[in-house]
Amino acid sequence: MSNPPRPREEPRGPRDRGRDGAARRAARGPAWPAWLAVAVLAGCGVAYFPLHRGDASAQAYGVALGLSALCLVLALLLTVRPAVPLLAAAVVGPAALAAAKLYGSTTPSERVSPVTDLTLAPVWIAVAVAVAASLVALTALCVRVASQDSARRRPARPVAVSSRTAAD
Repeated sequence: MSNPPRPREEPRGPRDRGRDGAARRAARGPAWPAWLAVAVLAGCGVAYFPLHRGDASAQAYGVALGLSALCLVLALLLTVRPAVPLLAAAVVGPAALAAAKLYGSTTPSERVSPVTDLTLAPVWIAVAVAVAASLVALTALCVRVASQDSARRRPARPVAVSSRTAAD
């Protein structure tokens, strides 16, 4: 008993591959919100960079350096692939930095204040840049999710079938 012959699949040409790439780009949405998020996240990382150690402990300096590096690493990862989980982390990270900076400047405590006092930028600039980074990343996240959702809902285009036969 032999299997029935399978219909031959047509080789995919460059035109079909171009359509597939366009469909993937449409599912990702526009690239500018993610690139804007990268730029503002890099600015946030610079604003929170501990330029000098001062009289802070090595642990406080390490935490401040790590928080600055968090924004810079998120910006770097978003340049490679602006995926939804990375964009979500880009929303939460700078918002947490802004909250910590505001909390550390209003209620000096032994744990938070030394870390937030080491930033390169003054309080009002660092907080403004972090809030802007969080909002821009939230915008990029919303655009990304909305474009993926619309790409799923969009009906697939029918494939054009040639009406020519061998007799033509």
